[in-house]
Amino acid sequence: MKKSLIALAVLAATSGAAMAQSYVTLYGVLDVGFGKVKDGKWGMNNGEGYSAGQDGFNSTSVIGFRGSEDLGGGLKANFNLQSGGLDLSSGAGASNGALAFTREAWVGLEGAGWGAIQLGRSSSIGAKVMGAYDFNGTSYSSAYDRAGISAVTWYGSSRRSSQLQYVTPNFGGFTMRAGFTAKGDQGGVQGVGVPDTAKNQYSLGATFANGPLSVSAVAETKAREGLRTAYAVGASYDLQVVKLAATYNRRESEGIDGYNTFTTNGGQLSGGKGWTLAAVAPFGPANVGVAYARNTDADIKALELFANYALSKRTRLYVDFVKGYDQNAVVAVPNGRAAASANPYAVGLGVVHTF
Repeated sequence: MKKSLIALAVLAATSGAAMAQSYVTLYGVLDVGFGKVKDGKWGMNNGEGYSAGQDGFNSTSVIGFRGSEDLGGGLKANFNLQSGGLDLSSGAGASNGALAFTREAWVGLEGAGWGAIQLGRSSSIGAKVMGAYDFNGTSYSSAYDRAGISAVTWYGSSRRSSQLQYVTPNFGGFTMRAGFTAKGDQGGVQGVGVPDTAKNQYSLGATFANGPLSVSAVAETKAREGLRTAYAVGASYDLQVVKLAATYNRRESEGIDGYNTFTTNGGQLSGGKGWTLAAVAPFGPANVGVAYARNTDADIKALELFANYALSKRTRLYVDFVKGYDQNAVVAVPNGRAAASANPYAVGLGVVHTF
C-alpha cells in the first residue's frame, strides 16, 4: 500500500510539473461605445458617420489564444493566435463576419540567453518600438494617426505577414528588434503591389528604457519601388505628476498636401513626415492627456484630448476627442480618395474590458 501511495504521489507531482511548464491562455479586449465624426450621426461602434470598418473607438476588440511550452535547457516554444477586429455592436468580424486570426498568427522559439524569434504574422517592428509613445494607444482618436504620421501604421497597418522577427534579451534596459520579409511574400500581402515590383524588406528597432527615461529608434526599408525607407525616433520622460513624449516620423510614402485623413481608408494612407508632442497625467484611478501632431509633408495638424477611468485592473471608461486643423475644404481626389472636409473632428466614449 505504501509503495502504491508513493507511486501515485510521484505521478501527481510529475504531472503537476509538466502542466506548470506548458500553458494555453484565452485572452481578449472588448471595446464598445458611441462615437461620431463631424457632420455625421452618433452610432455604436460602426454607427453612421463614425468609422466604417472600425471595430472600436478606443481599442481594437479581439479574442486570442497564446501559449508556451518549456522544451528544457532554457528553451521555449511560443505561439499566438489573435483575431481580427470584432464589432460588438453586431458580434461580427471586422470584414466578412468570420473569426480569422488576422492580427497575430505565429509560432516561435525563445531562449534565456539569446532572445526570441517569431515566424508568421505579427505586430510590426514599428508598432512594437514606437507604440509606447502614443499614450492613448493607436485609437481612432490618435492624433498621430489622424495626421498620417504614426509609425504604428506604416503601410496602413500595424501588422506584417510572412515575417521573421527577432528580439534580443533585455540588457540593462536596452533591447533590439529586427524583422525580415522576403520579396516573394510581398505581393498583395502588405498592399504594396506584385512580386516583380517588390523588394526584400528589413526592419530594425532599438529601445532604451530605464527608470523614468525611454528612448527609441526604428527604420523599415521600402517594400517596393516608388516608396522610401520609413524611420522614426521618440523619447519619453516620466515626472510622476506628468509623463511627456516627443517623436519624429517619416512614413513610407510622401504626403498629399491638404489631404484629410478622416475621409477614407481609416486615415492610414496619407503618408508624410512630421513630429508629435504628448502628455498624460495620472489622477488616482484616472488619467487625462493631450497629444499634438504636425505632418509637415501633407500640411495636416491634429489635436487629441482623452481621459480614462479604471473601474478595475481589467475594466475602464474612456472619453476621446480629436480635431484636425488647417485642412483644405476641398482637395483634388488623388487615387480615388474622397474630398476633404474642413476642420473635421471625432468624439467617442465607451468602456473597454480585457480578460
